[in-house]
Amino acid sequence: RRWIEHRPLVLIMSTGIAVRACAPLLGHKASDPAVVCLDEAGRSVIPLLGGHRGGANELAHKIAALTGGHAAVTTASDTQGLPALDLLGRAEGWKIAPDSALTHAMGCLVNGESLGCYVDPALAAQRDQLAEWLSDCPNLTFVEQPEQLLEPAYSAALLVSHRTLAAIWPMLQAKAVCYVPPVLVAGLGCRRGVPADELGAALETVLGDAGFNPASIAALATVEQKADEPGMIALAQSLGVPLQIVTAAQLANLDPARFSPSAATAHLDLPGVAERAAVLVSGGSLLLPKRAFTRCTVAVAANPQPLSLPGSAEAASCENLPPSPIPGEGGQGDEVQHNPGHLTLVSLGPGDPQQMTLAAHAALRDAEVVVGYQGYIDSISDLLTPQQQIIASGMKTEMDRALQAIEQAEAGRRVALVSSGDIGIYAMAGPVFEGLRGRGWDGQRPRVTVLPGISAFQAAAAQLGAAISHDFSVISLSDLLTPWELIERRVAAAAAADMVVAFYNPRSRDRHWQLGVALDILRAHRPPTTPVTFATNVARPDQRMVITTLAEADPALADMFTVVLIGNSRSYVAGGHVVTPRGYEARARGEHAGSTFVSAAAPAGDYPVVLTGMVGAPVVVVGGGAVGERKVRGLLATGAVVRLISPEASAQLQAWAAEGQLAWEQRPYVSGDLVGVRLAFAASNQRDVNAQVAQDAAKHGVLCNVADAPAEGSFHVPALHRTPGLTIAVSTSGAEPARAATIRDAIARWLVAGAPEK
Repeated sequence: RRWIEHRPLVLIMSTGIAVRACAPLLGHKASDPAVVCLDEAGRSVIPLLGGHRGGANELAHKIAALTGGHAAVTTASDTQGLPALDLLGRAEGWKIAPDSALTHAMGCLVNGESLGCYVDPALAAQRDQLAEWLSDCPNLTFVEQPEQLLEPAYSAALLVSHRTLAAIWPMLQAKAVCYVPPVLVAGLGCRRGVPADELGAALETVLGDAGFNPASIAALATVEQKADEPGMIALAQSLGVPLQIVTAAQLANLDPARFSPSAATAHLDLPGVAERAAVLVSGGSLLLPKRAFTRCTVAVAANPQPLSLPGSAEAASCENLPPSPIPGEGGQGDEVQHNPGHLTLVSLGPGDPQQMTLAAHAALRDAEVVVGYQGYIDSISDLLTPQQQIIASGMKTEMDRALQAIEQAEAGRRVALVSSGDIGIYAMAGPVFEGLRGRGWDGQRPRVTVLPGISAFQAAAAQLGAAISHDFSVISLSDLLTPWELIERRVAAAAAADMVVAFYNPRSRDRHWQLGVALDILRAHRPPTTPVTFATNVARPDQRMVITTLAEADPALADMFTVVLIGNSRSYVAGGHVVTPRGYEARARGEHAGSTFVSAAAPAGDYPVVLTGMVGAPVVVVGGGAVGERKVRGLLATGAVVRLISPEASAQLQAWAAEGQLAWEQRPYVSGDLVGVRLAFAASNQRDVNAQVAQDAAKHGVLCNVADAPAEGSFHVPALHRTPGLTIAVSTSGAEPARAATIRDAIARWLVAGAPEK
């Protein structure tokens, strides 16, 4: 029963049993169903019958993607990387003339014999498509006249036309395949109750007299008042095309000078239906003016560009669709549904094809165009087909690549833009949406879908065990697009927050020092035994995983294909795996699972308030600007011994130095400047200098205040109000000094006003 219904059959059994079961049922390759055979484990998926026409090859690839097996496709065109002639244009709705010599032409193609190809001059878009699909065919020649295909030099011939080619086809039929693209729209008008056979006869007459192939009809079109006309609905069903409905307002919006007078004006108070409906739905130009029959009218319009039309023959509205590109027309109501295109952003995962999602596999199979970095295209070459257009490019062309994909989708094509890992993490999703915004994208045309994937840091963490079981941060160390000062602040913030950190883009030939700086920042906040993993080429055949410690971590182990994963202060190695506990075991013991390591540069949640004597205490202030001057002013009042290190200094600082109140060393800061110091103030206008002061202070056990990144420091200076016998300190932990000063002043005013002593 399934065989008779032409439904695809998937047989989980040996090929011998499958062949014997199918043998008595075999008919013709054009009518037999697709048959796919696979073993119980799904390792080998074999299309037995209907490889191309029945879709068995495609079905085998889908099943193999589900089972993780291999699609053992044996058709000659596929094994040689050649296009399947019986699949050309199928996605675009092309039909193959039933008397075509398909087997002969396919044999000539795979045997390397010469093929001639003729495309009707009116079908320029189809010619470009065909040239693209057949670009890997070495012995293909395009001709300008179909008669040229009769020459013996061409062993086989391909023709693409919306015409019948009645004069030449009988002479070519024995060696040729004729493709008929759906580029025509027939507009219909009729009286109430005209049957389908009468409408069909009128349409056949119009097409036949003009020499057009009925198979080139993409849709029928009429006005909304005829949407329920049984004859039109039945005719559309018999032709296997949709019946497109336009509104009276859309018809009226067109310039009447471009169309024939119509009786519909008198009968329905409408402008002409057949011509205008055909033009509106096709989005092209009128090819055959209206021809009136006894009870109906027929007109034909053409547009060689692909149309996106409903697949059923039921009435479908053209309302709320994009404007028609008809020259000289426009405005509200002048609308037609063209293919909006679909751009799918496909995440390929870390490298192992089995870690690519089923949705990604499906998107690659469905794509007409695949766009991506050459290395990524190479990695999925076995998933691509000769019928697909491949647009590959090199490194550092991300924006160009994104715009290429957008332009292909805007042209109405199904496009897959690929990227490794997750396409939304340091990958192509960003450039695509930036490009769309720049083009005034409305969110609909083209449609855009983003398919997530497994990123390298996730794949690495999974192999390590439980490395990111708690809060984590992913940071790229590449300063090609992000200033290093900003990257450094982010690293310091993640370090101070005791997060697991994953570094992307850690090291390249020209960027060799950033990883070392980032590791030094983390060393000031974490124990030297903290696990560090260098994961290179994760989930690929040449994968390398090196687990070491923060103290021993060598930046030379990293390159641009490495993810560096640093644990938090509680992470540990167990049995060759890295674990970052979230606290379940500690909670069961009634313990708190907070950080076990606090460095001099890692601020605790609360600061103890201590009033300490600073008379004679050695203090270093790095930075001679306004901030440094403010720090020095407060320090001098305490009696501290201040040493200012800065190539330049404000006028006030220079005056204090001249008076001997401080020692000014007019030079840049160097790491040894904090030896023997009690307090350090990083107050320069250079982020890297302040960060270095904080790191050196942590190494030497010196308390440090960092003006531009309070979280890097180990103490903050509160806003003070002093009166005899009373000191009030207000602090926002360095986050909002101005606010602290405002609150301090408000308290001072309150005290001066005579607040009660309580």
